[in-house]
Amino acid sequence: MSFQYPWWLILLPLCFIPFWLKSRQGHLYSWITILPEDSLSRLMDKGLKGLMTLLLLSILLALAHPHGPEKVVQRIGKGAQTVMVIDRSVSMDHPFAGDVTSGSAAEIKSTAARRLITKFIDSRPDDMMGVVGFSNSALYGIKITNNRDAIHAAINAATSPSINQTNIGSGLTRAVTLFDNIDSTGSRAIILLSDGAGKLSPRVKATLQTTLKKNNLALYWIVLRQPDDVSIFSKNVYDEDRVPTAVALDRYFQSLNIKYHAYEADNPATLQSAIQDIGSRENKTIQYPITIPGRNFSKDLALLALIFGTLILLFKNLRVYSWKNT
Repeated sequence: MSFQYPWWLILLPLCFIPFWLKSRQGHLYSWITILPEDSLSRLMDKGLKGLMTLLLLSILLALAHPHGPEKVVQRIGKGAQTVMVIDRSVSMDHPFAGDVTSGSAAEIKSTAARRLITKFIDSRPDDMMGVVGFSNSALYGIKITNNRDAIHAAINAATSPSINQTNIGSGLTRAVTLFDNIDSTGSRAIILLSDGAGKLSPRVKATLQTTLKKNNLALYWIVLRQPDDVSIFSKNVYDEDRVPTAVALDRYFQSLNIKYHAYEADNPATLQSAIQDIGSRENKTIQYPITIPGRNFSKDLALLALIFGTLILLFKNLRVYSWKNT
């Protein structure tokens, strides 16, 4: 057994205060020899002090939050080990193009991403997921885990605004390292979500080429584009020094000889379709450990304290009052 707040145990000697203090109650007599021996009252007095000691002990132990040992069990399900790499540049706070004829803007990109990724997570209870945000550098979100509360908090943080830079290389290299200490038990993928691209240095390219293959990772890139942006699926021919960054990055990903697929989304519906397609591609049998926390005994101790308090009140009111002379 271990304690979450063990410093409360320092006060345990105070539990014996009832035995240290002498109580004075009842009537005063000038000569106690005239009184008969009352062994029952003495026994009840000691029992009452014992109950008060147990009451204080239960309260202190409950405050210390004792709990049993944790258990690690293996769970088997359908899903994947996934790391979401999310663009946190200022442009992610711009809305999709929307309907030009209506004169109203569509949903903000980061808001749509947060909503749809959250829905994606909730629909896949067996997934293990990590989160990395990036702007001018990688912004660590959370390691690969199946803790849904932690994943949701990391997604909310990763879809918050940042600064006006898009360093995709730093986000990807950080994401790959999250798989280093995780056993591979099924599908493993990195999902890159950005509304722009950037140039990768030769060092970053070499690192990604080595680590993506070594960790057997699939790569998915969802490009949130505006209507006037260059499409990565365009068949246009460009001079070598005038290739758009998004097209160049897509070509580099294709050259890695790994499982890679790219999507373009210009509204929330196409973004949702892309996420759903990734989910259907990465849905194999997965085995992963789950830590089951030990039983928390605080509630049991609080209930004991209530019982002891009730018994103390009951015994305190069991008195024999003296007869009055009539």
